Amino acid sequence: MLFYPSKVKTICKKYIILKKLFSVSIFIVLMVFFTSCADQTVKNQFEISSQEDLIQFAEGVRVMSLENGFLLQVDLPWKTSNATESQWLLWPDSLEVPAEYQALAVIKTPVKRLVTLSSTQWSPLLKLGLEERIVGISEADYVLDSQMQQLLVAEKVVEVAKNGQYDFEKLLNTEAELVLFSPYSTGTPESLLRTGIALLPWPDYFENTPLGRAEWLRVLGFLTQKQEITDQWFDEVVQNYQDLSQLVANTELNKPTILAEKAFNGQWYIPGGNSYMAQIFEDAGADYLWKDEPSTASVPLDIETIIAKGAKAEYWRISQASSLPYSYNQLLKENPLYSSFDAFKNHKVILCNTYKTGYFEKSQYEPDVVLADFIYIFQPHLLPNHKPIYHTLLLE
Repeated sequence: MLFYPSKVKTICKKYIILKKLFSVSIFIVLMVFFTSCADQTVKNQFEISSQEDLIQFAEGVRVMSLENGFLLQVDLPWKTSNATESQWLLWPDSLEVPAEYQALAVIKTPVKRLVTLSSTQWSPLLKLGLEERIVGISEADYVLDSQMQQLLVAEKVVEVAKNGQYDFEKLLNTEAELVLFSPYSTGTPESLLRTGIALLPWPDYFENTPLGRAEWLRVLGFLTQKQEITDQWFDEVVQNYQDLSQLVANTELNKPTILAEKAFNGQWYIPGGNSYMAQIFEDAGADYLWKDEPSTASVPLDIETIIAKGAKAEYWRISQASSLPYSYNQLLKENPLYSSFDAFKNHKVILCNTYKTGYFEKSQYEPDVVLADFIYIFQPHLLPNHKPIYHTLLLE
């Protein structure tokens, strides 16, 4: 649950009464005082130095250890007029909050009832065996995980949002202690604010490195008091990923060239040169043709530009959600210009079937597996026993 200082609540009540009864001059004085107090709830109360920060790779979150709890800071990619707090005190529910922290929003731990509006939030909770903590999710029609599907059918988990719209009554009925949500550039949705449930923004998708994205699972550990388990899990991922990238770095290889994605509505959205996917291509030993493009996000280009630069690429990575087998013939039906690419002609298209692999639900916390898939495809002799999970060569 979320707690605010009793002093701020008292001032709010007095402010409303005095607005009606006192003179304009007194109202102005109180307004200035009230605003200065309110500002304290959205500004960082404590500085977290790099030496104190427990987070190693993620850029959008910081955690500092306290005597009995943790200070959590989430750095939003935008500054919005109705943004929620940027710092929270994670404090055991069995202990009173010390006076020095009472100006902070407080999340009592362990959180026992969570609404998780992204699959990157609920998926690791399932792996941790904490399915009983999940009470609500969004977009149930797109869930691929069989365990979550069963929880939905049994109504142990309910769909509280669909097509970007939140169901106010369902949210309240979950009796959730905390809602994890993806922040918006326009601010926190009013439909979430009106519930009165504690809200924690979760901008994990803004992380531009594989290990940075994966590290958000540690935040779930702090919220659920399972930090020892999540720390061990993450440490294993880091070790595996770094061992694999070092294996490639220590081997003299001819770097294969690669392009990514497909045309969509007349545009071809390539991963920026500083993006998550570009980093994986580099660590896997590939030469991404747009590595010098400075963006961290997807960049729209026209198909003529793609053909001019990418037609000779040795590999071509695409993602496709398909319940049926996908083929080169289907690619050709989508766009005859695809036959211009050497990767198409030589059957070196790398497919990520997001429907069959559950890529968007699980891969964020398995970057080592994603990396191994690419290494196996580019240099199979380096990982002869690897069985691809998320990416395979399209053969037919």
